[in-house]
Amino acid sequence: MVKAMILRGQQALAAPHRLGFLAGGILLVLSFLWWGGHMLGRWQGIALPSAVVPMFLHGYSMTYSFFPLFMLGFIYTAGPRWLGVASPSLRCYAPIMLGYLLGGLLVLASAVNTALLGLGIALQLLAWLAGLAVWIRAILSSAVADQLHAKTIALAFSLGALGLLLALYWAMTGDVSAWFGAVQLGIWGLLLPVFLAVSHRMIPFFSATALPLYSPWRPNWWLYTLVGCSLLRIVMFGLDLNTLVVDATMASILLYTTWRWRLIATFKVKLLAMLHAAFAWAGLAMLLSVISDVLQWRGHFGLGFAPLHALTLGFFCCMLLAFVTRVTLGHSGRPLLAGGVAWTCYWLMQGVALARVLGEILPSMQAILYAVAASMALLALLSWSRVYLPMYWQARVDGGAG
Repeated sequence: MVKAMILRGQQALAAPHRLGFLAGGILLVLSFLWWGGHMLGRWQGIALPSAVVPMFLHGYSMTYSFFPLFMLGFIYTAGPRWLGVASPSLRCYAPIMLGYLLGGLLVLASAVNTALLGLGIALQLLAWLAGLAVWIRAILSSAVADQLHAKTIALAFSLGALGLLLALYWAMTGDVSAWFGAVQLGIWGLLLPVFLAVSHRMIPFFSATALPLYSPWRPNWWLYTLVGCSLLRIVMFGLDLNTLVVDATMASILLYTTWRWRLIATFKVKLLAMLHAAFAWAGLAMLLSVISDVLQWRGHFGLGFAPLHALTLGFFCCMLLAFVTRVTLGHSGRPLLAGGVAWTCYWLMQGVALARVLGEILPSMQAILYAVAASMALLALLSWSRVYLPMYWQARVDGGAG
């Protein structure tokens, strides 16, 4: 028993993606269990007790809890290949990821004891700063000419550190404006630029290797424009300006990209379709934001949190599930095929995004749609985790290393 646990631990530490994805997966499931409990409670008219205001804890955990660990696991695995440098050593990445995991657990535990909130965020901030330093060092030691994606991610990671600093200030003082700033920086400064950079680099590449006569399209202006708009959005939020023009620009480019990247054709390969269908939510989210902007400009209420959840649940979470599934299969020596569990869980998450968006658009059905979203999310993530998380502490099936 003890020997088996030691072997599993050694396997989980054998590569950055193993530890990052395992730690991220743990926080992903726990975060959604907490969120799902509150959504189901709201449906039944029950307010579950929480030492921290649920909306604030939800906003922080869904932005900073699990996504950064998946990002570190991916970038410490794929990034060194982009840059032509050595991968980080175990003694370098393990303390960072384990520290961030511990901080995330403390943040979730602050629902019971609010004193743990500041401690957890502080630990995550320190771990993230160390993780950022490792990535910047890799960029500085690289002789590769094309560092666009690597530097974009470094910029996003830096803004993520600023967001965590604001979140710590919120935890220590209760300043709601600091919480709002942290969430905005997390979504538009960290998450969206990273997802855009990785999508821009990897989706056309994966598509060209899987589809015949596929011509990759990924001009550099695309990334400059979309990331620039995302960062401009943060400034405009701070100045309380209408973001209609910026949102329309992003929506146009993203929706065109979905068409240009041949979404329909990718359904010949399920694992590839998962990436493209998740990416389609980015354009839809910005289109919903445009509609909401216009409604508000004309004196109406807008679409509430519908655009936000189209982006976070539709684009971020579905893309996370698709990308992590692909990387996990490839780096565990398994065929790059989306089996029944991955395919089903992925479309359940698509349903989660749709239900959550419709809950904002159809207020009369909001409670039941929230409950549907929570139920599907828990079913999807628990089922996916049961199959895929064990792969991180199991040896590769092809006998390879890593």
